[in-house]
Amino acid sequence: MSTEAAPLRIDSLFFGDNKKIIRERIIPWEGLARADVISEDDANHIKILEKQSRENQLATILSELKLYTNTILNVLNKLNNNSRDDAVKNILVLINDLLLEVPDNKFVDSLLDLQEVDASLPFQPFLKYLTGSDPIVNVLCLYNLVILLVRANKRKIETDQEVLNKVFSFLSSGQLVGNFQEVNFQFIGIQLLQELLVPKQFKEAFKQHNLIANFKPINQLITMQVKRPNASNIQLLYYYLLTTWILSFNAEINRSIVHSYPELIGNLLIIAKDSIKLKIIRLCVSTLRNFISLAVSHHESFKVAKLVLFHDGLNTVKILSERKFASNGSDEELSNDLTFLYDHLSDVVNQKLTSFDEYLTELENPNLISWSSPTHKSEKFWNENAPKFKESSYKLVKRILDVISAPQQKDIVVVIMLNDLQFLIKQLGNELVEFINKEKHGHYKLLIMSFLESSANNELKYEALKTIQLLVGHNY
Repeated sequence: MSTEAAPLRIDSLFFGDNKKIIRERIIPWEGLARADVISEDDANHIKILEKQSRENQLATILSELKLYTNTILNVLNKLNNNSRDDAVKNILVLINDLLLEVPDNKFVDSLLDLQEVDASLPFQPFLKYLTGSDPIVNVLCLYNLVILLVRANKRKIETDQEVLNKVFSFLSSGQLVGNFQEVNFQFIGIQLLQELLVPKQFKEAFKQHNLIANFKPINQLITMQVKRPNASNIQLLYYYLLTTWILSFNAEINRSIVHSYPELIGNLLIIAKDSIKLKIIRLCVSTLRNFISLAVSHHESFKVAKLVLFHDGLNTVKILSERKFASNGSDEELSNDLTFLYDHLSDVVNQKLTSFDEYLTELENPNLISWSSPTHKSEKFWNENAPKFKESSYKLVKRILDVISAPQQKDIVVVIMLNDLQFLIKQLGNELVEFINKEKHGHYKLLIMSFLESSANNELKYEALKTIQLLVGHNY
């Protein structure tokens, strides 16, 4: 019995049905040969395979492996310059079947061995078709490419970085993982992406190539599930969470994801608390643990812990710990993860966390700025902490001003930040007023004044007016 791992088999009835339809279509190989699209020999070899049962087909391929490897890829390459969609799909399905079904990865390895003849093979013929608009062709090409790339990695065959970058971009695009209009293609794309992210080298390549853009559709799907739970898409959510979990074993990836999508922390907590599926809960909890324990520094770990606590994470972890699957130890790994989170978060609360830390968490992640945090309206908070805003040449004040001036910033965020500036001006007086009026040659003062005329939001106009009055008042 072979010990070779079988290539990934996609979980998708939709994909299987499309492959069946493509196989059943009659392709005029003789006509293509007469038109000099392919050679007569190539046409004859393909026709021999078509007439055989699957078992005999595999035996024929194995008996003349090199011949059929060259023939099939040669046909795929020659069809590229012709609008022969049915023929292209037929060859792509044939390749996919052989990659999956020829024992011991012999057909996969035979294709990879073509690199010894031409460094662009076997990947380039598939990449050429990704520029087309037919999603089925794209899926077939990407599926075959993923199988080849994963096998190349196992054989320690060096992979062209550009090939990986193109595959990652297409997998994350609006045709597959990011295709929110078509669940079937999302379902296929996320499984392929997930498979390609398992090898350490490929995960590193994903990190270096548009990580934030490529992760965006994954974060969007998770966010959509929180806002509009859909039980029928539970398996799709599982695959998206599994992909996130796979990525979370890299500390630098964790930092980038949490920094760019801080709302993911809250969404993972909500999904874990609301889900009745143990596999979903397990992934959410384990990912949260990785975000904290696999961080680039203690400082980054503390920032993640603050985010978890900001979203009432300690209470959520406590609720989960009291459920049957955790309390009776039936799921040891999940129980251990919950224990780690509870102990770590409790320690942060008891020994490190202050209301000032809560404020910094919002300032670091403006999407989380909300009136729900009592710091924004607490006289006591500003009396105690205002001096800290003078440190490092008004570093935190600069951050507030940057948040206010961010392009297309939400009105409510600007309102809250103006409210905070008013508290600071009252506490720090003329020294802060002079800093704001002079910073960037008065840019921020003019920006605040512009809200009086440009904004249709009366609350924003009111807060801008109060802030300007304080800025002007302290000049006299």
